Amino acid sequence: MRAKLIKFWKAAISTRTSDLLQGVEDSAVRQSGVQFIAMSMLLGAVLIVMRWMHLSSMELMTGSTRAISLSGAIGLEFCWAMVYLAGVAVLVVWKPNGIWASRLTAIVVVLEGVVALVRWGVGFDPGPGGNALAAILIVLTLGASMMPWTPRLTLSLSGAWILVATATLVLVGPDQGVSLAATIFGYITVVVPANMVSFFRTTRVRDQFELRFLQTRYDGIEQELQAAKNIHERAFPQPRTTGLVRFAYSYRPMSQIGGDYLFASVFGEDDDASVLLVLLDVSGHGIPAALTANRLQGELMQLAGENQGIEPDELLASLDRYICLTSPEAPVLVTGIAMRVDPRLNQIRIANAGHPSAILRDSHGGIQEIDATGPLMGIDPSASVRWELETMDFGPGDALIAFTDGITEAMNSEYEMFGIEGVRGTIQSDWLESGLRWPELVRRAVDRYCEGAVNDDMLIVDVYRPRGV
Repeated sequence: MRAKLIKFWKAAISTRTSDLLQGVEDSAVRQSGVQFIAMSMLLGAVLIVMRWMHLSSMELMTGSTRAISLSGAIGLEFCWAMVYLAGVAVLVVWKPNGIWASRLTAIVVVLEGVVALVRWGVGFDPGPGGNALAAILIVLTLGASMMPWTPRLTLSLSGAWILVATATLVLVGPDQGVSLAATIFGYITVVVPANMVSFFRTTRVRDQFELRFLQTRYDGIEQELQAAKNIHERAFPQPRTTGLVRFAYSYRPMSQIGGDYLFASVFGEDDDASVLLVLLDVSGHGIPAALTANRLQGELMQLAGENQGIEPDELLASLDRYICLTSPEAPVLVTGIAMRVDPRLNQIRIANAGHPSAILRDSHGGIQEIDATGPLMGIDPSASVRWELETMDFGPGDALIAFTDGITEAMNSEYEMFGIEGVRGTIQSDWLESGLRWPELVRRAVDRYCEGAVNDDMLIVDVYRPRGV
């Protein structure tokens, strides 16, 4: 607790007027200065009227006499009024900047204290302070509330008042029946509200400034994340809606960007060209996983471009070596499915690196799961890892649905996973809506199951052979 108070004190004392004026127009500070002077002058005028109304009775009660003539007293009040009017004139005519407007109001407070002490010294304000205490209480508290006074400035004004008033008290002497200690305590008491207001107001302004700074930083980061998301999603292929082999997919990251990725390469321009698809799931979430996925995209493009006859098992082996060699100190684990569809042979060849099972749905509605054919990638750079190659018939009307673990591990309110059974149950049913492929239907089923909550990246891919083409 003590450390927190010390930290709070140091932060408040180190605050400068320019810090408090961050984002504040000079005209607004000048307007506040005029309002402060006007309110102080109005309340001071009320005190003056009360003093004149009760001056005779106070002299009788205290036994003191004025050391100034009536004309001198009027002249003193005139000087007091000129202090305030001059302050307003400077703010309105000269139009100083915010810092000097704040300093000007502090000068007005100093002059108010001087006039108050003169009133007291000449007996026009009987007692050890009298209305002077009320005047200082008013102007200090109003100034700390309305003007950008730093705690250092408020403390300086308060300390000056206490020292000079105490010195005057020693010269003039305390009023009868009032002890010296009680009088000094009164001097200290009247400055407490102003200092409390200044400290807490400074803290609030600092908090608001930090909040604005954080909001600005957040907006900048959000724009950068949006740009990163656009770059990441532009790396995804366009769905293929023509030819003998087509594919569609649905992707939704847990945050703005994620570590799931789909790569596609079509070898040839003919309708019966073979298609290579690679579905990857990088461990982790957010920016680190997305950066890794984008790095793997470049390697996949090179592998597919240099060897157009590359098989899925060979591709996974090459990708595994790349992951291990480029991430020796910070291992990156990646699961994936590589598949190559050859419509001329009516075949699909698949290699699965520790990825959730894919599901093959034939043209008659039959379901077959294709499990992992080897470990996930990135485990051991020194090992020679191989993946088995699965070859299956893949004719018109057949579809293969692959997905990341964000689908199977999605949980409902009772912490039950959607699982592979949920995917099977969705794709075993007949088409619910014409024009929708399995990725959209599976994602909707997951949303209903989880009531819209997303706790992982979700990517669903449907590669299929259209009927009658």
